[in-house]
Amino acid sequence: MDKPKSIMMWRASEKLAHILTEEYLLGGSNNASLWSLGDNEFDKECSNLDPGTLVLLFRQEDSFYYVIGGAYFLRWKSLSVRDAWDLYGVHNGAYNFDDFVNDIKQRGGNEDSSLSMAQLAHTFIFDTGDVIKLPHELDQYISERHQFTLPLSEPCGRYLKSRVLERRDNYISNDGADWHGMYYAASHRNSKTYVAEFQARVLNAYDFRCAISGVRALPVLAVAHIQPFYDSKFQKSANGVVLRQDLYQLFKTGYITFIYTDGGQKLVAKVSSTVRTAYGEDYMAYDGKELILPADRSAWPDPRYVLWHNKNCFENWLKVGGVHS
Repeated sequence: MDKPKSIMMWRASEKLAHILTEEYLLGGSNNASLWSLGDNEFDKECSNLDPGTLVLLFRQEDSFYYVIGGAYFLRWKSLSVRDAWDLYGVHNGAYNFDDFVNDIKQRGGNEDSSLSMAQLAHTFIFDTGDVIKLPHELDQYISERHQFTLPLSEPCGRYLKSRVLERRDNYISNDGADWHGMYYAASHRNSKTYVAEFQARVLNAYDFRCAISGVRALPVLAVAHIQPFYDSKFQKSANGVVLRQDLYQLFKTGYITFIYTDGGQKLVAKVSSTVRTAYGEDYMAYDGKELILPADRSAWPDPRYVLWHNKNCFENWLKVGGVHS
């Protein structure tokens, strides 16, 4: 595939800007979408974008326009309203599903409409002091459309990309990893000196085996925190579980959680039905599967931590303020 030849500019609504800003601050970088209904120009522009194209969000403040953040283009796709919500939830720029449908109705559609979507990854939102004023040379484009592309062969496109990447550098780590959010930062500060010890204890408690799949291959196992470490009381084995790497990522990002059944005698996996839309049927086979728990009952996941994950992490993209574990 060719390197991107342009950047895409999108005028963010006040609601989209608010949601993405709050989500970015608390939960870190996420996937997101920009959607349209019956806009042939948008479809044409998106279908011609190269993967990895920088997409910039801009807003008006007084008489000037500013870049407030952005993301990277993954692909263009046509999706049903329900699938679009299942995949991106509030990152579609709506507070809940009814709000999403109402936005679609305001553009002449309904719940049965097919949406054109620019699917995005690696979102970033600038602090107020880092926003970038758009050159007046773009006023004509802005007055005509709420989205447009700028060729990188032209000075304005090169200038904006250079300035944005310069500012974005402050929002990623030295290894290029995205900002993980305030919850992660707070818990990491309080847990980094205990991680090695914690992982060793939890791995031994689970006999070096994935609690869901039963896999014992150590290189593909990960120890998941059920509730992030905020102080020493969370640094016990009952706040950890061993999972295969792919299941660990699904648990961490809110596609999988756990539920105690049979009066607390069994712990079973609960898989979000949105997995069907995102990744197909394979992972739904784990829905309702009983976990393989430690022989030492004191190392079983604490019900309080499990409940916290249910409420705060599971399907976190479907509500504003959801977090990763």
